[in-house]
Amino acid sequence: MDDRRIELQAEVDGHRADLFALVSSPEGMARWLDGAQISATPGTPVRLQLRDAVAVGTVLAVDAPQHLSIAWDWEGEPLGCPSVLAFDLIDHGARTHLTLRHIGFPGRASTELHAALWRYWFERLVTAARALPVATPA
Repeated sequence: MDDRRIELQAEVDGHRADLFALVSSPEGMARWLDGAQISATPGTPVRLQLRDAVAVGTVLAVDAPQHLSIAWDWEGEPLGCPSVLAFDLIDHGARTHLTLRHIGFPGRASTELHAALWRYWFERLVTAARALPVATPA
């Protein structure tokens, strides 16, 4: 494992256009996080609630419905270096390949702590994605 990178992936039923709101809107993110303030517009502020912790940042890039990236840090206990959280959704027929990447940690201990955190929250994201109704072709 790279000392400064986390990557988690899953395949879920559904098209990325139908799943993108789960990583780009307050309503979608609230299905798997404890709360979110986000707009899928570069330069806008982000505030994510993960239990008792709050992450803050700025939307860096959006290529809907494929990509969203956020400059990330902890409110109250900053990492001390820039980090970026990114979500990528790639269509594979009637399924979507979902990837979460978080890069830019100060070292192995921080990466391992965040890897454990993201395994928990990513599983919630995958569960939320699997709970969405799958659109049938017309």
